[in-house]
Amino acid sequence: MNPVEALDGLHQKAGANFSFFDRLAVVEKYSIGIKKELRYLQKSSGLFDRKAWLLLELNGVDAKNFLQGMVSADLDKIEINQIQPALICQSKGKIQHVLEIWRTSQHSWVLSSYPGEGFQVANLLDKFHIRENFEFQLLTPSILRLDLRGPRSSTVFKILGSDVSSDASETSDIDEKILCTKHQKPGVDHYSLLIPGKDVENVANRLLDQEDCGWVGWGAWNEMDLIERIPVFGKDYTTDNFAQEAALKDYISFNKGCYIGQEPNARLFFRGRPQNQLVSLSIPDSANIYDASPLFFGSELVGEVTTISASNHDGVYVGMAMVKTKVLDTENTKLSVIPDDPEPTIGWSKLPTHIMR
Repeated sequence: MNPVEALDGLHQKAGANFSFFDRLAVVEKYSIGIKKELRYLQKSSGLFDRKAWLLLELNGVDAKNFLQGMVSADLDKIEINQIQPALICQSKGKIQHVLEIWRTSQHSWVLSSYPGEGFQVANLLDKFHIRENFEFQLLTPSILRLDLRGPRSSTVFKILGSDVSSDASETSDIDEKILCTKHQKPGVDHYSLLIPGKDVENVANRLLDQEDCGWVGWGAWNEMDLIERIPVFGKDYTTDNFAQEAALKDYISFNKGCYIGQEPNARLFFRGRPQNQLVSLSIPDSANIYDASPLFFGSELVGEVTTISASNHDGVYVGMAMVKTKVLDTENTKLSVIPDDPEPTIGWSKLPTHIMR
């Protein structure tokens, strides 16, 4: 059976609700509900099918130098079997595409694109690829991506007979290598697995056979991002934003050489500051607040809510908002959804990935 169809069959058995990007399904949620899915991510291990995050491979001696001139991150700092978030920026510096980049060998690099953007990224690379000595190809669906996230993810993964600390490893009954990479970011453990398509159904079933592992959808995954204060593309920031506005410290280097959009980003960082910046919100139960609600500091409109958690966590709702940068100059202040609120209750804080000089 086609590996994509095999995975979708497993999702259907679990009562999946799908969205589609480039004819590839992304599960929004399962019949067990987001709260139970979130429990896997917080307490054990959630398995997320990311086949719609298309995989492109660049292989050749010039691949790194080519990518270095295309993306915002500094690839000189990436070792083999490390993963690095990055951006492709517009010529005027704003975000164009959001990527994750693996270095899979000395001269091989794999790019994972946001759903619906994979072919756009491929066409853009092809446009700029002129004389460089490398080849690139679409890996999906010959290679598919599954992600494990949660405090027991490393334990669950070991059922495949693999050592998660190794660059890549053979399992007892899978012929080709599974590349397992740990994301280097705060929060619960998060691993990405690149799996040969012909083996992906077998791998998924073996992981799901474990008591500590269950399918999670995009809704629960994004809720976990919100809890861990990780900005989400398309919700908290868009192609209208600069990396500095969106608090994407891990995605951009201000010390590397030229890349598309480098000069506007450098000017903003070294000579000025953005008008707006993304912050985390702490929202009490009593606040009547929704996505896109306005935020006020005194009588002044200073921002807008981008996302709010589906349920409260430790007694409060978690949110994010894009606010005027001057709000960040005044500590220990509260915001409100109405002007001149005598008792504002919405707390805010800078994100862990806030960009500062």
